[in-house]
Amino acid sequence: MRTGCFAYKRNSCTALKVKKCEGCSFYKTKEQFELGQKKALERIRGLDAERQKHIFEKYYGGERA
Repeated sequence: MRTGCFAYKRNSCTALKVKKCEGCSFYKTKEQFELGQKKALERIRGLDAERQKHIFEKYYGGERA
Protein backbone atom coordinates (compact mmCIF):
# COMPACT_ATOMS: atom_id res chain seq x y z
CA MET A 1 0.00 0.00 0.00
CA ARG A 2 1.18 3.52 -0.80
CA THR A 3 0.48 5.36 2.42
CA GLY A 4 1.50 8.77 1.00
CA CYS A 5 -1.63 8.95 -1.16
CA PHE A 6 -4.38 11.47 -0.37
CA ALA A 7 -7.00 8.70 -0.62
CA TYR A 8 -5.29 6.26 1.76
CA LYS A 9 -7.13 6.33 5.08
CA ARG A 10 -7.58 3.73 7.81
CA ASN A 11 -5.58 1.09 5.91
CA SER A 12 -7.68 1.32 2.77
CA CYS A 13 -8.26 3.39 -0.34
CA THR A 14 -11.17 5.83 -0.30
CA ALA A 15 -10.94 6.46 -4.08
CA LEU A 16 -11.28 2.87 -5.27
CA LYS A 17 -12.82 -0.35 -4.02
CA VAL A 18 -9.82 -2.48 -4.97
CA LYS A 19 -6.68 -2.59 -2.86
CA LYS A 20 -4.09 -2.28 -5.62
CA CYS A 21 -2.00 0.84 -5.09
CA GLU A 22 0.91 0.01 -7.39
CA GLY A 23 0.39 1.73 -10.72
CA CYS A 24 -2.83 3.42 -9.62
CA SER A 25 -3.60 6.36 -11.89
CA PHE A 26 -5.43 8.14 -9.07
CA TYR A 27 -2.30 8.35 -6.87
CA LYS A 28 -1.57 11.88 -5.64
CA THR A 29 0.08 13.21 -2.55
CA LYS A 30 -2.11 15.20 -0.20
CA GLU A 31 -0.38 18.38 -1.40
CA GLN A 32 -1.05 17.54 -5.08
CA PHE A 33 -4.70 16.82 -4.28
CA GLU A 34 -5.15 20.10 -2.38
CA LEU A 35 -3.48 22.09 -5.19
CA GLY A 36 -5.81 20.44 -7.72
CA GLN A 37 -8.84 21.34 -5.60
CA LYS A 38 -7.65 24.94 -5.33
CA LYS A 39 -7.13 25.21 -9.10
CA ALA A 40 -10.58 23.75 -9.76
CA LEU A 41 -12.25 26.30 -7.47
CA GLU A 42 -10.29 29.13 -9.11
CA ARG A 43 -11.52 27.93 -12.51
CA ILE A 44 -15.13 27.79 -11.29
CA ARG A 45 -14.89 31.28 -9.80
CA GLY A 46 -13.75 32.54 -13.21
CA LEU A 47 -17.06 31.50 -14.78
CA ASP A 48 -20.14 33.69 -15.02
CA ALA A 49 -22.46 33.78 -11.99
CA GLU A 50 -25.13 31.52 -13.51
CA ARG A 51 -22.64 28.74 -14.32
CA GLN A 52 -21.07 29.04 -10.88
CA LYS A 53 -24.51 28.67 -9.29
CA HIS A 54 -25.26 25.58 -11.38
CA ILE A 55 -21.96 23.91 -10.46
CA PHE A 56 -22.24 24.71 -6.76
CA GLU A 57 -25.82 23.43 -6.63
CA LYS A 58 -24.99 20.22 -8.49
CA TYR A 59 -21.67 19.28 -6.90
CA TYR A 60 -21.42 21.18 -3.63
CA GLY A 61 -24.96 20.99 -2.28
CA GLY A 62 -25.58 24.65 -3.07
CA GLU A 63 -22.79 25.83 -0.77
CA ARG A 64 -20.04 27.95 -2.20
CA ALA A 65 -16.65 26.56 -1.35
